[in-house]
Amino acid sequence: MEKLLKLLVGMLFIFALTGCFGEDYDVGVPTAHLHVEIGMQDVETQLKEANISWSSSSVDVEETIDNIEEFGLSQDLISVSPNQKAFLEFKENEDNGGDIWRNPKITAELWKDGEEQINLDLKDNREFQFPTNEGHYVLVVEFIDPDNKAQYVGNIVIEETNEQTKITDGKLPVFTLMEIPSIKKINSAETDSMLFDYSYEEVCWNNCSENNKYNYPDIHSGDVEIGDEIHIDWYNMKPQPTDINLLQIDTENFEVIKKESLNIDNTPLDIKIDEKKIGSQYAVEFLWKEENKLLGRSMLNFKLE
Repeated sequence: MEKLLKLLVGMLFIFALTGCFGEDYDVGVPTAHLHVEIGMQDVETQLKEANISWSSSSVDVEETIDNIEEFGLSQDLISVSPNQKAFLEFKENEDNGGDIWRNPKITAELWKDGEEQINLDLKDNREFQFPTNEGHYVLVVEFIDPDNKAQYVGNIVIEETNEQTKITDGKLPVFTLMEIPSIKKINSAETDSMLFDYSYEEVCWNNCSENNKYNYPDIHSGDVEIGDEIHIDWYNMKPQPTDINLLQIDTENFEVIKKESLNIDNTPLDIKIDEKKIGSQYAVEFLWKEENKLLGRSMLNFKLE
């Protein structure tokens, strides 16, 4: 009886494994999505499937597009700015079960006039930046599984847009559409940079007074060690702020105890961590003025621990 019980348990275990293995191969063609970071907004666009060679227990798809560039240019236009940040996301096709993550190889290129091909350097999380070259391109993305291949296209135009980059009629662009400053930590023992805890928010925008109040937040501290460096970069902010100040904040009453005017052309700002800075809270104040009239004010806050 005991042997029979073990045999039944073993058979159930094998069937369970077989079901798991079968699910891995019951995979439809994934959908591809382009996320463009416009200021503080994430704009998502689903890319169009092009050449597909995909076979699984649930689907068998063979699609061929003779002229990829012509097909790409026929899709809805996606406008981005030079050096625009973006990332690719792949989602499991809702019509099929299974898991699409079988360590695929993913590549992305920009095509133009049948000749120019710009390779986009994808990070491990599939983040990348569009080039500074303005123009009209076809984005070609490939998702290659060990046994399957899917290609996707998007119709891309890279150009500066006035509504996002200039002060017009005494008005700043919409705050959430503007590029935000970046803050990173470089470890003293490494060369790679890493994101650092911070908050960034609007204080006043297109309706400011010189006496606008701001309550500095009690924010989560970022871990640092002596010798680390904090890099704060506002190069991609358009329009560029006219004044920038580095403020040190009293962590008990959250008032400014020290203020230093910064050169707006000196970016990134490098702050080297020493023993005195650990435990301190700072804010970088960005101001936009036109003929001495305050148009906008924003604040980047961070704390060292």
